[in-house]
Amino acid sequence: MITFKKDIIALALTGALIGGVTMTANAQVAPTQTTAQTQTNITTAELTKFAGAFVDVQEENKVAQQQMMGIIQDQGLELERFNEIQKSKMNPEATVDASSEELEKHKAVVTALESMQPELESKMMAIIEDHGLTMDKYKEVALALQKDKALQQKFQQIMIKSQTQG
Repeated sequence: MITFKKDIIALALTGALIGGVTMTANAQVAPTQTTAQTQTNITTAELTKFAGAFVDVQEENKVAQQQMMGIIQDQGLELERFNEIQKSKMNPEATVDASSEELEKHKAVVTALESMQPELESKMMAIIEDHGLTMDKYKEVALALQKDKALQQKFQQIMIKSQTQG
């Protein structure tokens, strides 16, 4: 729950997810593999499925980000101010310079964002499974892409090809 809380807040604050994995998988990454092992474990078919899922996950993330920003604004906080308060809350050594009203608004936002967790996770899982991958395989490919330059190039080629054909 803590990991997801950090991840969902990061999503709302930065607006960027790396491969859509951040929301559901950052703290659950498989043990490190060597580049050679990773590359041989990921087939072109799996990478192609991952690319399709990646695009759809990114689209769903954009929708979720808009909802999250709306929640923040509906509570009467600016995104930048929410970010400042959140950063200070995440750092035990930092002191938060916020009024009690701002802190209450911040708490309400965090509660609302946390309540979105089950629906977001199920949507992401459904997207990934609709592309013929398990969540574990999706995470494995995402991790391999972070570590393997050759696989990154292959992924980029698949993405370019899918964009020109789509």
